[in-house]
Amino acid sequence: MTDAEKKRQEKKDFVYADKAQTDILLEQPSEHNPYITKAAYLHGYDVLELMAKKSFVETLLLLFTGELPSADKVKLLEQLMVGLINPGPRHPAVKAAMVAGVSKANVEHLLPVGLSVLGGKSNGAKEVEQAMVFLQENQDKSAKELVRRLLETSQHQTTQGEFHLIPGFGNSYGAIDAFAASLAIQIFNDVESDSGFIAFGQAIVEALKAHEMGWLKTGIAATVFCQLGISPRQGCGLFQLLCAPGILAHGVEQTHKPITAIPMLSDEQHIYAPEIDTEKAKTDE
Repeated sequence: MTDAEKKRQEKKDFVYADKAQTDILLEQPSEHNPYITKAAYLHGYDVLELMAKKSFVETLLLLFTGELPSADKVKLLEQLMVGLINPGPRHPAVKAAMVAGVSKANVEHLLPVGLSVLGGKSNGAKEVEQAMVFLQENQDKSAKELVRRLLETSQHQTTQGEFHLIPGFGNSYGAIDAFAASLAIQIFNDVESDSGFIAFGQAIVEALKAHEMGWLKTGIAATVFCQLGISPRQGCGLFQLLCAPGILAHGVEQTHKPITAIPMLSDEQHIYAPEIDTEKAKTDE
């Protein structure tokens, strides 16, 4: 059989499913119209009963983990949700929504504009995913030794401005992010010190203190998500979800203002700095 014949045969054997499948939600159809939902079950729980007996945070964790959470997990996520509810007007994602708002973009586009920017690798959702992968792959290692080895091969001493030694851990504007440090204290205050990923994250921060580095918001989110049993791919999108209210609020606020309410940068103030893939750069060398 020739290669072309093999490919044709493979295509014949490649059969698509008759319909999309999910283990998350079961919709029970009406007896009178199969296209109308009579009842809905989220991971086996009646949605109407969840509405009556459970909080939004409990249901959110059920959605992503498949199980109703314990009280300590609910509190952990609630604290993170409040801490991340507004990334602040200096965050590129919020700035993007603000510019779109003052430019009189359609209001339904403001949040998607901001979330698309929030998906980036620097202080964004992609960094949360990368941080979660790092924590999961290195949790059993010595944080102190891990930081020491990474510092030896990094360029942190010659890098000006922001530097992230590890996804989710580093400095902000050349110094420890004071607000992120306060968030971490508040969020992890009532958690047992030997609690898995949280203990590992705190050990990393302790090892970084002498080098003017520590928690970043993305690292805090990644640590909480890992502790809650959320996967890196889920964490990437969940981080965007938790930051969405602030992005929307700032974007809508600007829709009431004239376009002159936001600075207009000159050509000299625009700097194009392409993001460098360090792993690819090493390979090319």
